[in-house]
Amino acid sequence: MSISSTKRGAFTLVELLVVIAIIGVLIALLLPAVQQAREAARRMQCSNNLKQLGLAVHNFASTYQDELPMLGEAQEGGHWTAFILPYIEQANMYEALTFGSTNWAAGTALNNPSITSTSNAERQIAACQTKLEALICPSSTVSGPIYDASVYSPPWFVAARQPANYLGVVTGIQPNDWKPAWGWGRPGIPSWTDANGNSHDTKGHPELDGVFITRHPDKARIAQGGMGGACRLASITDGTSNTLMIGEAEPDPQLQTLASVSENANTGRKDHWAIGGDDFDNWEGSDWSEMGGSTGVRINYPRPQGSPNDASDSDPNWAAYEVSFSSRHPGGCNFVSADGSVRFVAETINASIFSALGTRANGEAVPAP
Repeated sequence: MSISSTKRGAFTLVELLVVIAIIGVLIALLLPAVQQAREAARRMQCSNNLKQLGLAVHNFASTYQDELPMLGEAQEGGHWTAFILPYIEQANMYEALTFGSTNWAAGTALNNPSITSTSNAERQIAACQTKLEALICPSSTVSGPIYDASVYSPPWFVAARQPANYLGVVTGIQPNDWKPAWGWGRPGIPSWTDANGNSHDTKGHPELDGVFITRHPDKARIAQGGMGGACRLASITDGTSNTLMIGEAEPDPQLQTLASVSENANTGRKDHWAIGGDDFDNWEGSDWSEMGGSTGVRINYPRPQGSPNDASDSDPNWAAYEVSFSSRHPGGCNFVSADGSVRFVAETINASIFSALGTRANGEAVPAP
C-alpha cells in the first residue's frame, strides 16, 4: 500500500516582495485618507471651540447691557478671555483673579505686597498656568507650558504660562500693534469713577476698528453694570454676520520663549497667551497682539527670515507677522463672526474683503465668505 503525499510549496522571494510591495501601496493610499480624516475631526473640534467662545461672548453681552468684553487694555495684562471665564465653566478661576485699576494706578507689580498680597499673585500666576482646552486648537503644534517673565523690574515670573490659539479681531486695517504717537490715551473720552470715588483714565487705542476694543477693563466696573465704552452688538453696523469676531492664530514657539525682563527685548514676539499676558495687572503692560489679531494682514503671513533674536516690533514684516491670523489647518483659518456663526476663511481670500470683514462699522457691503 502506497501513501502519496503532496509537499506544500513555500513563498518564493519574488512573491514575498510582491506582497510587501502591495501592502506598501495600500498603506500609501490609505494613510493620507486617515490623516485627512483626523485633520477633519480636529478642524471640527476647533470650530466647536470657536462656537463656544462666541456663545460665551454673547452671554457676557446679554448680562452687561449688550456690551462685549474688552480686549484688555493695551498696557494691561488682562485679556478678553479672562472676562468670559464664567461663561466657559471657569467661574472659580474668574473669582480668583485680581486684575483691575488699583495696580495700574499705583504702577506696581503684582508681587508687591504693599498693593496685593502674595496669595493674590499666586492665584494670578496659577490662572496663567492653567491649561484651558477651550482656548487651544487641536491642530496646533505649540505645546505649553512656556516659561515667561514680566517686563516689570524687579520682574515676576510665570514658569509655566499657557499659550492660546484664539484671538479677538481688533482691527481690519492696522498691520501692527504700534501705539499712536500720543500714547495710549483716548482723547475726548472722559475718565470714569469707581464705587470708591477713585478716578481712572480710559486708556486704549482710539484707532482700532474691530469688535474688540482696547480699553481698561475692570472687575469693579463690571460689577456696576458693564465695562463702559466697550463695543456693543448694536454698534456693529456692518452687520454681525459680515463681521469677524474671533479667529485662530498659531503662536511662534521660538519667539514665545524669548523671555526677558527687558520690554524692548520682547517686542516683535508672536506670543498669544491664555488669561493674561507678560504683565498681568501692572503698569508695564502687554501689547494687544498677545490677545488680538488684525485682518489687515493676510492669513498665514510668512515668518520673516532671520533668527528669533532678529524679531523686532519696529520691523514692519515682523510687526505684521505678530498680529496675523494663522493655523495648522490646510488652506486657511476658522473664525466665529459677531452673530455666533463659525466659518472657514481661505488664505487665498481677497485682501480687501478680508480687511473689510475685520471692521465693525466702516460701511463696506461685503458678504462673509
